[in-house]
This record gives sequence, C-alpha cells and structure tokens, in this order.
Amino acid sequence: MVEKKTETQTESKPADSSTEKDKSEKKKDEKKKDEKEEKEPDLSEEDRQLIDELNMLVDRLTESDTKLYKPALESLRSQIRSSTSSMTSVPKPLKFLRPHYDTLKQVYEKIEDIETKRFCADIVSVLGMTMSDTRDCLRFRQLGSKEEVGSWGHEYVRHLSGEICQEWNDTMESDTTEREMLLRLVEQILPYDMDHNAETDACDLLMEIERLDLLEGCVDRSVFQRVCLYLTSCVAYVPEPEDSQLLKTALTIFRKFGRYPEALRCAIQLNDMRLVEESFKSCKDIVVQKQMAFILGRQQIFLELDEDMDEYDELVEIMSNAHLNNNFLALARELDIMEPKVPEDIYKSHLEPNRPSFGSSNVDSARQNLASSFVNGFVNAAFGQDKLLMDDGNKWLYKNKDHGMLSATASLGLILLWDVDGGLTQIDKYLYSAEDYIKSGALLACGIVNSGVRNECDPARALLSDYVLHNRSLCF
Repeated sequence: MVEKKTETQTESKPADSSTEKDKSEKKKDEKKKDEKEEKEPDLSEEDRQLIDELNMLVDRLTESDTKLYKPALESLRSQIRSSTSSMTSVPKPLKFLRPHYDTLKQVYEKIEDIETKRFCADIVSVLGMTMSDTRDCLRFRQLGSKEEVGSWGHEYVRHLSGEICQEWNDTMESDTTEREMLLRLVEQILPYDMDHNAETDACDLLMEIERLDLLEGCVDRSVFQRVCLYLTSCVAYVPEPEDSQLLKTALTIFRKFGRYPEALRCAIQLNDMRLVEESFKSCKDIVVQKQMAFILGRQQIFLELDEDMDEYDELVEIMSNAHLNNNFLALARELDIMEPKVPEDIYKSHLEPNRPSFGSSNVDSARQNLASSFVNGFVNAAFGQDKLLMDDGNKWLYKNKDHGMLSATASLGLILLWDVDGGLTQIDKYLYSAEDYIKSGALLACGIVNSGVRNECDPARALLSDYVLHNRSLCF
C-alpha cells in the first residue's frame, strides 16, 4: 500500500508542473496581447483600409518591377499631401508609414531612374520630419525633385527651417558650396512664410543664419509693419552687434515703404546722426517732417538744415523747442489745471491725525522745508507760478539753511521751466543777493530754465559765463 501511494504522488507531480507552465505561458500571452493592444489602439475601418493601402504601396516599391515605382510613389505623395496641408498632430499616413521608413530609404538607394529617385527622396524627406534626428529631412530635400517647398504644408517648412539653422551653424564659413545650397533653400522658404502669415518664422530663420539682408527683398506692403514690429521687439533680447543689425534692417524697410517717422526712431535708437539726417531729409511731406521735427526736439537733437528748405524757420523752431512752454501752458489751460498747488496737496497729512503737517506754521524744520521746496518745484514744474516763491520768495528762502537755500532758489528754475524769455527776468534779481547760496541757486535755476531749449542768443550762457569763469567759486 505504501509503495502504491508513493507511485501516485510521483505521477501527480509532473501533472502539476505542466499545469503551472500552462498558466505562466497563458499569462505571458495575455500580457503580450495587452501590450499589443496598448501599442495598437482600436482602429476604425477607414484607418485599417488606409494601412492596407500604404502597405501595398510600399510592397510594390520593394518588388523588382521598376515600372511600379513611380505610380506607387505618386499614390504615396497624394496620400501625404492630403493630410499635411494643415497639421495639428502627426497625420495618419505619416504615422502609419513610420515602420517603413528604413525600407523607403533602402528603396531610394536601389532606384536607378533619376527622376523616380528624386521623387522618392521627396517622400523620404517628408517622413524624416517625424522620424529622424539626423537631418534626413534636409538631406533628402536637397536630393529631391526641387518642387515647391510649400506643397508639403506649413509644418514641413517649419521643420526644414529648423534643420537649415542647425546645418548652417555646423557648416564652416569656408564651405561656400554647402552654404550656397542652404541659401537657395532659404530663398524658397521666405516667400512662402511671407504669404502664409509666418513672418516671424522668416525673421527667426534669417537671424539664425545672420542674413537679414535678404529680408528687404521679400517684404511687401501688406506685411512690412508686422515684420518691422517683430524686429524692433527682438532688439531688447539679443546681444550686440545683432541688436544694431535688427534696427538697421527695420530702418531700411521703413524707408523703403515711406514710413519716415518710424525710420527716424530706429536711427535715434542706433544713435547714428548720419542716418537721422538721411531719414529726416528723405521725407518730402512737410506735415510729416514737422512731426519728425517734434520727435527730434523731444530727444534734444538739432539738425543743421539748408535755409532753402520749405518751412525752414518753423522746422528749426520746432527742433529748438522754442514753442514748448507755450504749448505746455495751452494744454494746461485746456485741462483747467493752471491753479498753483502747494506741498500739502501732495502730502495730505490732514488725513493722518497723529502726524504733523509739513510746512505748517507751528513746525519750522529746515529738513521739512527743504522737502517742501523740492515738492513745490516738481508739482508746479513749467506752470510759471506757485504759492511759495513767486509771491514773496525771500520769506521762504530764509526759512532754509545753506544748501537748503540753494535748492529752494534752484526750484524756481523748475517752476519757470522752458520760459526762456520771461523766466530769466524773474530769476535775475536773486543773482545780486548777498547770500552766496541764494546766488548759486539762481545760477542753477538759469540753467534749468534753458534745459532742452535751443536759442540762438543762448542767454543762459551769457549770464553764467561770468560766474563760471570767475576765480572764486560761490559754494562748495
């Protein structure tokens, strides 16, 4: 009995082990099936039909009958083109052709007919956009039929532009042949980008290969404003001398389309007086020239003009800022803000009950009076009147000490800013003060009044020269 039992036990062991093997194999099969399902999601009937059709076309290319090559390539091209005109994701034909990428490259190598070979290179170039990191897209484009680059869609053009930039940077400057080939491709891409609202891509491409000189020839009146806006916006983000090159390119394009004020701004930003003068004199519209003269006056740039120019006197006056004070006061009257303000209008210390009012009668601090002098000067700048200095200046001046006196007197120059004719007369009396600090402040006020205003007589220089050239300095 014991022997029989052991026999049955030994017989049952192999059966158990075989069952375990079957289970493990079954699990492996299920795992592979699951992985396959993950890799190959459920395809629609239309997708399966497309896969079968693409597989059939690739099989024809691998056959020995060369007559089948060109029709098969034609069918592949039509399938790809129909899906790449506007790409938001990888098109299905390109996605389903991925497994055949290496096969198509081998097909290209074995084709002997030159025209068919170029045709195949075009297909491989488009596939290389989604498959390869070795710039096959660019390499096979150069080997292809040289048909219109935009026929494969916008995404293809963008990818090709990126590979051109990489290849350009890796190519030595001495390799002129390779760079000329790349430039020919660039010249095909630029018109396409300009016609398809991709001006920024065109600018980026030319900036990368440092050939912005090509931009002017492919820009027309419909896109030049967007191109120049992008170029000038990039100036702040590129190092020298690239920033100057961007500004010069924008300036050239602006002048080409008669936008002289914008060209003038670029020339001013470049700080090139020759370009400033050329841009100003190139404009023949007197109204636009006056606007440009205001721009120059704002930047305190004065050009020596020919006296026989139209409106010569007015242009000179505008550039000299001779009417700046009158224009400012006219605007102030229009806005009804001519009423002089006091420092308390700025401090609003009455809103804080625990804080004493600045400049009040019960507080007489030299530091607070100095602060009030500055505030009074800035808040009433160029209005020509205030409530501290213009009525009885000496009373306020002597509430300050030393350099406080100097600052208070100099603040008169701010109040009378740009009023060269009337302002100097009101400051003149302080030049004869016995207090050196007041006299120094009056000299500084003379300079401030004339700041930014050009005058043929230059009264500030006439007043200040005696004091500046004097052996004894007034204040330290």
